[in-house]
Amino acid sequence: MAPLPSPQESARSEIALMVEVFEKEKDVSAAWRAFYLARKYGCDLPDSINREIDRFAEAVGSVAERAYHGDATPALDPEEVGKIWKGHKGRNAGNGLFRAGRAYDIAIEVERLRRNGFRATHARAVIGKRKGVSDTIVSEAMTEHAYVRYMGDDELQAM
Repeated sequence: MAPLPSPQESARSEIALMVEVFEKEKDVSAAWRAFYLARKYGCDLPDSINREIDRFAEAVGSVAERAYHGDATPALDPEEVGKIWKGHKGRNAGNGLFRAGRAYDIAIEVERLRRNGFRATHARAVIGKRKGVSDTIVSEAMTEHAYVRYMGDDELQAM
């Protein structure tokens, strides 16, 4: 049995996933998760994540700067933080991570059924029904995570 990855190796893998989700989905929560892990484990971050962290910090900091210079109107209430959090696209955070996690889970579950003797089309139909998603979503998950077919049985069962 292969040794378990170190915490830093696990963090690097998760950071890579968070970067991919952020760059593909523009989900800011993925950028912040990557930032947190990089700080905790001493890993480097790509410019795309650093730019997002800077964007948020600059927006929050500008409210503080105006208040410091005597403007009594700037407020950093939950609504303002929400606007800053959503960024210029106005997207809610977490949706991209949810979709990425769901796609990965779908791919793992389909592959488990395949290895237990189900035909690929039947395994996809079963998991689609179990998860309450369309055939298209299951197919996209299998395409996005095609590498699960090459995982060892131990690795697949650990997921």
